[in-house]
Amino acid sequence: MASVRSGTRREDHKAFWAFSLPAFILYLFVFGFPIVLSAVISLSNYKGGQMFGGEPWAITGFKQYGLLFSDPAFWLALKNNIYIVLISVFGQLPLGFVFAYLIYRKVVKFGEFWQGILYVPAIISVIVLGIMWKFIFASNGLLADLFNYGNTSKLVAALNLALNSGTTLNDEGIRHILKAMDPNVVGLLGSDPVAGFKEQLLPGGSLAIGDPAAFVNAMKNYAPKWTPEFMTKQDTAMIPIMFVTLWCWTGMYVILFNANMQKIDSEVIEAARIDGATEMQTARHIVLPALSGILINAAILCIAGSMNQFALIWAMTEGGPMNVTEVLSIYMYRTATIGQNYPLSNAIAMVIIVISFLLIGLTKLAQKRLGGQE
Repeated sequence: MASVRSGTRREDHKAFWAFSLPAFILYLFVFGFPIVLSAVISLSNYKGGQMFGGEPWAITGFKQYGLLFSDPAFWLALKNNIYIVLISVFGQLPLGFVFAYLIYRKVVKFGEFWQGILYVPAIISVIVLGIMWKFIFASNGLLADLFNYGNTSKLVAALNLALNSGTTLNDEGIRHILKAMDPNVVGLLGSDPVAGFKEQLLPGGSLAIGDPAAFVNAMKNYAPKWTPEFMTKQDTAMIPIMFVTLWCWTGMYVILFNANMQKIDSEVIEAARIDGATEMQTARHIVLPALSGILINAAILCIAGSMNQFALIWAMTEGGPMNVTEVLSIYMYRTATIGQNYPLSNAIAMVIIVISFLLIGLTKLAQKRLGGQE
């Protein structure tokens, strides 16, 4: 009997390797070899061209890593990447779970419709999405137009309210107008803005307005002008990108979580509801533990995608002024294409790989500590 079992095991091992070995060799060729080659180049003084038979090159050690870690642009790109990872793991996943649960439990009506709406950004080219949001956040884009339309409307309302019988103004009405005007313009009216308004902005300094409609139309130019300057400031430039990142891929996790929620035994949930469990308790103590394995896998997808994000940020900002929105992938691209420093660019690639593995390792460790299920 023991010999039969031993023979069966040998046959199982042979079958396993017969099916696995081709895929494993292909994996090493497609993924393993480029990583090893990148590591070698990062330790060399290779300057491009043929690696063998071209200009001689040699291994120079960790010189490129020293240059990399002493470059402020690297630390800025790393910080921006960490922002993307955080908004992805702690933004997309919780929102995706909440939206999926609301749809799964039919808390909202037309769940399939909302699921489709949330998923639409994930199936559109990120280049298209990036260009679209670039126009929205532009200085003369949609967001600025909306704010400036509101400012102009507020000023027009103050003008109409201040006009007495449609033809005259008084000091109190002028003060209301000044509150709705651009502060920079008001500052040019002198120490007494009311007097300055009469002298500089009223036709002939008269409180009687001959053509109220024309006067109101001309005064629209003095409404406050707002521009989204946060796209050009280092402290705020990443906020729009983080928002778009959250908006773009949350729907993918809604689909993923909702599909796995369908596998949960509905009788268990109904029994909990009969026992008086609230929706919050049901989600926390039944649904969330059942999805612990898929949550870990989703977190790994988030980390991998965040560390390699390139197209969306490039389309929105192309690095932005002073490269304030640059992430590691864009930093690597600029180093390779503009600087043509191939060892340094490969050193950046290796750092991305190492950080990705570290974050994924921490995620798997958290799974074990919290007792997550595969």
